[in-house]
Amino acid sequence: MDTTFQQWLAQGEAIYQAALKEFRAIEAQIDELEKKLLEKQAEVNQIAQILGKPTVEVLRAPPANAIVAAPVIPQIIEGSDRVQPQPSNANIARALTGKFGR
Repeated sequence: MDTTFQQWLAQGEAIYQAALKEFRAIEAQIDELEKKLLEKQAEVNQIAQILGKPTVEVLRAPPANAIVAAPVIPQIIEGSDRVQPQPSNANIARALTGKFGR
């Protein structure tokens, strides 16, 4: 395989690992916040019961756009004035076979 292709793969792997690490960190933060939310809910409901107020329920749904993820495609060749082709299966296949740009 071409060295630059190997570098491209290594850079992609590094980007993936960094994004995955950030995802896991945010996921842990959400877990901690959900735990705090449940503890606060119990506290509020205990007070509400004493005061004769209605209890609160955690009614949380994922955001409407939770499934949609914006594509992150970094420009690998920094400072290049070339217009980068739009990603497509055909372009990816040509790049993988070494027939891209001929």
